[in-house]
This record gives sequence, C-alpha cells and structure tokens, in this order.
Amino acid sequence: MARKQKSSAPAADSNGDEQALADYQKELAHYLEERIRPGLNAGAIPMLARSIARDIAAQDPPESPEDGEASDGDAPTEGEAQAPDFEADMHDLQAELGRDWIVRFSVHGQDGWLTAEKQDASQHVEAPDAEALVRIVHAVNESAAR
Repeated sequence: MARKQKSSAPAADSNGDEQALADYQKELAHYLEERIRPGLNAGAIPMLARSIARDIAAQDPPESPEDGEASDGDAPTEGEAQAPDFEADMHDLQAELGRDWIVRFSVHGQDGWLTAEKQDASQHVEAPDAEALVRIVHAVNESAAR
C-alpha cells in the first residue's frame, strides 16, 4: 500500500500535535497506574472510578487539528483562561432584560459601564456591571407595571 506524503510544514505541525497527544496519553497511563491498585475492594471501585473521571475531566487533552480548524497560535496556553464570548454574553443579558430593551457596553479610558434603553427611548439606565443593570431594569419594569 502506497502512502501519500504531506508537505513538510503540515507534517511538522502534525508531528508536534501527535507528540503532545502521545505525552498526554503517557501521563494519563501513569496516573491510572498510580490510582488503580491490585486487590481493590469491589465496593471501592465505583468511588474510585468517579474520582478518576472527575480528575480526568478537569484536564484538557491537547487539541488535535483533525477538527478542521487551523492552529493559529492565539489559543490560550495552559495558564490562560479562554476569553469569554462577549457577544453571546450581551445577547444573554439582553434576553434577561426583555425584548424591548437595547443593551450597550461603553468604555472611556479605564471606565466601563453598561447602558440599557427601551426601544421607544422612554427609559434609559446605566450601571457599572450586568448584575446591577438587571436589578435596575427589573425595578423599572415593576414600577411601570403598577
């Protein structure tokens, strides 16, 4: 069976990903060997399995380029958290306030604040964070309902 060779650049990236995956698998195997001992009590197996599952789930395996996305180097490293999806958060906030509210985020220098305004411009509120904005808008909605 003849194999097709890929260009050297993708092969280098692929080899790096394969090496990272192989290292992860070795670490996982070593971890399991440490945790699972011969002669384990049958009653302890479910508890151990849950503990191991929690520990493994807390770890992120290395990303594989098999999902069709190119590795761009901007992905967060081990110590960094992934950036939240700002647009999705704003949509969620707007949905929580109600369809008749428009939500904006403003920045000036080091200051940042949220603004909510009714579509008909009859109400306009500002708050330093989403939690405060939700409280204010709910209060406005309650007073308008009276």
